[in-house]
Amino acid sequence: MIYCIIPAYNEAANLPRLLRSLAEWAAAHEERLHLIVIDDGSCDATAEIASSFTELPLTLVRHATNLGVDRVFWTGFETAQRLGVQESDLVLTLEADNTSSLAILSDMVGRGRRGADLVLASCYAPGGKVVGVNAYRFMLSWCANLLLCSIPGMPRVNTFSSFYRAYRGSLFLGMMRAYGERLIEEKGFVCVVEILLKCNALNPAIEEVPLILDGSQRQGASTMRVARTIGGYVHLARRAFLGQLAKPQALESRKASACS
Repeated sequence: MIYCIIPAYNEAANLPRLLRSLAEWAAAHEERLHLIVIDDGSCDATAEIASSFTELPLTLVRHATNLGVDRVFWTGFETAQRLGVQESDLVLTLEADNTSSLAILSDMVGRGRRGADLVLASCYAPGGKVVGVNAYRFMLSWCANLLLCSIPGMPRVNTFSSFYRAYRGSLFLGMMRAYGERLIEEKGFVCVVEILLKCNALNPAIEEVPLILDGSQRQGASTMRVARTIGGYVHLARRAFLGQLAKPQALESRKASACS
C-alpha cells in the first residue's frame, strides 16, 4: 500500500487534476493507493472536492482554522499511522498544486521497494531543474540550500525542502516512535527540512530522483513566503548548532544509561 499525504489549503483549482492523475497512475501501474487529504482551514471548495472523490480510498481530515504546514504534516503523519501503515508500505508526501510531477513517481516507488528508506524528489539533483519560477525566487531558494547544507547532521543531498518524498514504512514508523510529537517542532515550511534532519539521525538509506519543478502547473499563487521561510531556516540552523533539537528517544536513553 502507498499512503499519500496531501496538504491542501485553498486548492480547489488544483486538487481535481491531482486526484484524477493519482487515480490514473494507480490504475496504470496496478498499485494500491490510500489518499490522505489534510484540509488546513480552506475557505474554498477544497474539502468538498476531496470528500466527493471516489476513484481511490480517501481519508479527509479538516482543520477548523488554518494551522500552518507544520500542523498539517503532523496531522497527516498521525492519520497515516492510525490507518495502519506497515513496515513494507510506503508513505508519500506531495503537494496539492500539481508541481509534484507524477512522471517520476514510479522511479521513487521502485527505489523505495528496492531498499531506499527515503526517496527525495530533487530539482537540484543532476538531471533536475526549475522552470516557470521567477529568477528572484529561484536565487533565494538556491541561497537557502547553501545555508541548509551547512547544518550539522544534515544528509548530503541536493534538495532539503521538497514536500515530494517517499518514506519506507519502516522508517516512517521508526521516526514516529523515536520522536513522537517532537518530530515537528518548527513552524511553517521549515518543518519539512526539520523532518529530513531528524530522519537522518536514524541513519536511513536516502536516494534522490531528479525532478523538473514546473511552477506553471500551479493554478494560483504559492502560499509560501520565501523571506519568512529563509528566516526560519536560520532559526533551525542556530538550534541545530546549539544542540537544541530533539534527539531520537533511543539515543537519549543510551546517553542516560551511560551517565547513570
